[in-house]
Formats: sequence, structure tokens, C-alpha cells
Amino acid sequence: MPNVELERLKLSSWRKLALGTWHSPGDPSVYGTLSIDATRLAQRQALWRKRDPSSKPPTITAIVARATALTMNRYPQLNGLIRWKRIYLRKNVTLFLQTAVDDEGKELSGVSIFEAEKKSLAEIAKELQLKAKAIREDKDPNFQQAKSMFSFVPVFLMRPLLELTSFLMYTLNLDLRRLGLPKDPFGSAMITSIGSIGLDEAFAPLISYSRIPVGLAVGAVRDTPVVREGKIEIAPVFKIGVTFDHRFIDGLYGAKMAKHFKHLLETEEGLDQIGFI
Repeated sequence: MPNVELERLKLSSWRKLALGTWHSPGDPSVYGTLSIDATRLAQRQALWRKRDPSSKPPTITAIVARATALTMNRYPQLNGLIRWKRIYLRKNVTLFLQTAVDDEGKELSGVSIFEAEKKSLAEIAKELQLKAKAIREDKDPNFQQAKSMFSFVPVFLMRPLLELTSFLMYTLNLDLRRLGLPKDPFGSAMITSIGSIGLDEAFAPLISYSRIPVGLAVGAVRDTPVVREGKIEIAPVFKIGVTFDHRFIDGLYGAKMAKHFKHLLETEEGLDQIGFI
């Protein structure tokens, strides 16, 4: 399991003001929606099925995860955590993809993809599939240990315990793997596939104890009217609800990230970069 490698960021006057203004990652949340034209993506999925009917093409979740890793690697200012009112940037991208443990959604967990910027689309898709399968079959040792530990904690003690765990893990940078908590488990971004349960659009909250700076909620692909060269056409479109911590970036930097992110998912060149051949 890789250690958390951090580099202290030199703060601008505005960034110092932002850090001094807000106290909790829940306060500076900024919300936005990205509409992704999935026409080219769907064409590649269809070509994949035609070439190899026995295998499934990468899921939308895996493709978005790969695009997120590439975008955060190119624009690293959002890939950080706040410790003692200072911003520290991660040297690698870790993605946390939420996973339903049971069909009724009573139990939730997640899959951590470490050093995601170094992994291909195929590697991310395979790791996501295998780890999610292990969690659902109750064969993941970290999930088993953490679930066992929290099952004995009364509800009124849960928040103090989570805050203490976050303080030890992130503020003091202690290794808690003996307690079933991997190093930096939530990492750079949290991705939730709400489309898999039939939802089109939503926003995920920034969970304070996780210290994540950005959350993405990936909606279902729907046939949607779009305007192309002045004409209305029907195209497959899905929405991504984005929540990010305003203490890390402003709208200008966020717009640059969004433009690159859409380029990866909507263009032939971008899908080549993602590795969806």
C-alpha cells in the first residue's frame, strides 16, 4: 500500500483568505453540472461489443474514473488536503468509488484506486470490478475489519470517532492499517454512480472526515435533444454533478479542469488518451 506523499503549497493571499474564512469542508462547497455528450463514447462501446461479443466494454464509471485521474494529474491544485490550515498537494491521484454492498442499498462501502493516474483504463476497470466483487461477497479484509469495529460503536459516539480517526489519519498522518483503515482511503476524489440506480442528476456532499476536495455523481445516459450546427438532434447524454471545495480552487481554474475533462470524454482524441480503443 503506497504512503501518502505530500508537498506543501505556497499560498497566495486569496488562498490564505479562503482558509481563514471557512472552518469545515462542508462550508465552502461549490456545485456545478457537466453535461457530457456520449455519442463517440457510445460508438466505441458498440464497436467493442461487435469486435468481442463475449466481453463487456468498460463501464461509464470506469471511463469517468480514468478521465478524473488524468484531469487531476494535469491540474494538481485540487488534488490536496488541508492540514493545520495549510494546503498540501498529493503527488498521486487516489480515487474512491462508492459501492453498494447489497441490492437494497442498506450497506455502502467503496473501492480505493491508488495511483490511478498511472493505471490504464483496462487496469482501473478490472481493479474496480474485482474489489467491488470482494466487498459484496464480504471477502475484503479492510471492509470486514472496519465494519466489525464500527458495529460496536453507539450512534452518539460515531461522529466523534470519525473526527478522531480523520485527525489521526490526515492531520497527524498516522498509519491506521492495523485498524482496517488503509492509508488515505478516500484520496483525491469520490465518484458515485447514481446512473446505476436510475438517477439522472444529483450532487454528492463533501464528507468532512474524508478530506476529499471533490465529489462526482455520475448520472444515467439518456437520449437528449442537442443542438449541432444549428440543428436539433437526439444524442446520448449523461450529467455529472460536481461538488468541490472552494478553498482549493476558484471558478477560473475549475473551468479549465472542466474543459479538459469534457474534452477527454467527448472527443476522439480524448477517448484515445483515456485508452478506450
